Amino acid sequence: MSGLKSSPSWHAGLYRRALADRTPSHALVCGSSDETMPQVLTRIVPGLRLTVADACSTPLQLVEAWAAWGGADVATVRSHAPDLAGLSGPFDVIVTDGLLSLLPTPADRNALITRLAGLLADDGVLIYTTRIAGRRARLEYDRPGRVVQALAAAAWPAPPAERLRLARHRLQRPSRPSPFTAPEQVADAFRGGFDQVRVVTRTAAPTLALAMHPAFLTGRGSVCVGVTATHPRSQL
Repeated sequence: MSGLKSSPSWHAGLYRRALADRTPSHALVCGSSDETMPQVLTRIVPGLRLTVADACSTPLQLVEAWAAWGGADVATVRSHAPDLAGLSGPFDVIVTDGLLSLLPTPADRNALITRLAGLLADDGVLIYTTRIAGRRARLEYDRPGRVVQALAAAAWPAPPAERLRLARHRLQRPSRPSPFTAPEQVADAFRGGFDQVRVVTRTAAPTLALAMHPAFLTGRGSVCVGVTATHPRSQL
């Protein structure tokens, strides 16, 4: 489930606002490319107990190492969307970034939202974040990201032919298309599973590097989208 659309630190303000009037004790992080999202959440809610789920073992190992070093209360579960087997709620908070973009069909995305609604406490909140590129189709850092991955593949300890094959694959693989081109489409995806859904957007570049990208300089930059969903319909 790893494959975040953006850095969790970009959304810290949204997390703080969503949790400002709440006293959560147990949160689910659904998809975490590393320990950054758990770090951000525990800074906002010290002592928060976390369950981190991901389909890949590497992010979970990074989270476990961070938790062992800092003494955080974290459990990790290797699980695949949309089924999320091995998870049982209720959770006071569920946080995920870009996870719907990893699922190939509307049916899979609806199944995931239904599953998350079932895992959320009746007075809990789900926070979903993503970035959408609209008609540009690709996020600004898609190509730089491919270059970084290709360089990492070229340094991989393997025979030269295998390294070259993997590097070419990283450079040439097609971008994963987002299922959304507008913020309201993101919100609408959650309205089938939750009674109250709010969406916020931010068009400003979250980093200086992105601010200098030609897309942002010409007013065509990607949009940061945050959704907060409460009152899961499975609990109504």
